[in-house]
Amino acid sequence: MIDAVYEYLLGLALGLSLAVPPGPMNALIAAEALKTPLHGTAVGAGAMSADATLMVLTYFLYRLVKPYVPYVYFIGGGVMIYLAVLMLRSSNITTSVHGLGSVIRNYTKGYAMGITNPYQIGWWLSAGLTLISIMGLFSIAGLFTGILMWIVTYPLAVYTGKKYLGGKYEVIVRVISGIAIMGFAVYFIYVGLTLLLRSILP
Repeated sequence: MIDAVYEYLLGLALGLSLAVPPGPMNALIAAEALKTPLHGTAVGAGAMSADATLMVLTYFLYRLVKPYVPYVYFIGGGVMIYLAVLMLRSSNITTSVHGLGSVIRNYTKGYAMGITNPYQIGWWLSAGLTLISIMGLFSIAGLFTGILMWIVTYPLAVYTGKKYLGGKYEVIVRVISGIAIMGFAVYFIYVGLTLLLRSILP
């Protein structure tokens, strides 16, 4: 029983280490949470589904995927640039907040960014692979509990800030989030180019 609790808490800590650090995903969650907390959580749920996919792929296809990691940076950077441009061009972030379709679109955005996000992929190829190889189901449960805690509480905190601080806060969060995603996109493309040249040049 003690071992199970230890494994669960370790997984919980690792889940938070994946979800909490600043990055393009949290920037996207923040921007969408300005609509409603549910929209931000939908993005996070998409990212969490991407984590589940990456977990399975890492476990079964690690050796096959590793040589193609440089290309992941280009794909991830491209997806982030697209989302950042959409975000920065949007004149009214509170449009289309009603209906299931809007929430599903946010889920899809989160999944698309998550499955191509070099940070998430890198995490699974390192800490995640270690977790899978040495830990059991309790650690996996703890991992996804940590992610779930974050994607519920973080959007709620962002939305509460908007509620009390008003419209300027909304614009500031949207612009900062868009710029952050664009910055990460440029950085990831640079890293991908560096890795690719390193593998080609003698």
